[in-house]
Amino acid sequence: MKVKSDTVPPTYMKTIGAAMPFLSVVIPVYNGERYLGEAIESVLNQPCEDCEIFIANDGSTDRSLELARQYERSDNRIRVVTHDNVGPGQTRNEIIPQLSGEWTLFLDCDDQVLPGFYSKDMKDFLSFCSTKQIETIVPCRLYGNADLSAANMEYVPFDEVFRRASDASWRIDYEFATLLYSTKLLHREHIEFATTRPAEMESIFRHKAAFCSNYCLFTNSIWFAIRRENPHQTTKCWDTEKVDRIRLQEYGKLIEWHKERGTTGYVLEETIRKRDAARIAVEHAGENPR
Repeated sequence: MKVKSDTVPPTYMKTIGAAMPFLSVVIPVYNGERYLGEAIESVLNQPCEDCEIFIANDGSTDRSLELARQYERSDNRIRVVTHDNVGPGQTRNEIIPQLSGEWTLFLDCDDQVLPGFYSKDMKDFLSFCSTKQIETIVPCRLYGNADLSAANMEYVPFDEVFRRASDASWRIDYEFATLLYSTKLLHREHIEFATTRPAEMESIFRHKAAFCSNYCLFTNSIWFAIRRENPHQTTKCWDTEKVDRIRLQEYGKLIEWHKERGTTGYVLEETIRKRDAARIAVEHAGENPR
């Protein structure tokens, strides 16, 4: 499936050619017009402006694409791509090869980047992480209510740096969207989302990123996004039996992925445990109403 995209404005091409962006932000959207503008503006209003913003429209039937185009015309840091509805996994995969920033964050269309996050100090910190070969950052996060009038802080289990292939790659309890990723890592290791629907197995994406990073930083000293408890989230409408079958399939593939890399010990054992748990759930589907 080839992404259809309108011609990128000359001003955008001039900006990218003159100075490569430092931060790449990916915002997939499917019928998200209610919150999309707030998400985009939360990035545009950051202190540092050297970023690129990809708004990926996944076949929305509301005004999401129209709204995204309006922002694209008003700011040359924004690029809009659009295609028929294929799901968030494939939508994000189409964007990853196009990223040119040093660091990447994924932002759901109903969430926001916190004001003042992308400051010169934060940019210096991310540059320092790059020099130390830290390629995935797992920060704490804010989880807010529907209108973001209140939020709770959720902390990571430890403040520590882990080497490549660490057991800590299975200790990330957060959504992938609250992590920061080295763009070079995503390109070098060809880390992608599953294209299964409805579940794109974000847990496997973040696990692979942490596992393949030269170093992975867990820290409670920074946070950058507020996650919205949105009653309209697609995850609330998933067929749990179908999701269990997808988990069985994808964890099975991940076992083979690890075996090809010679992985042993806890990481492989935990992957097998997750596959077996999905198998049990599939085998007992329908026995107990959920």
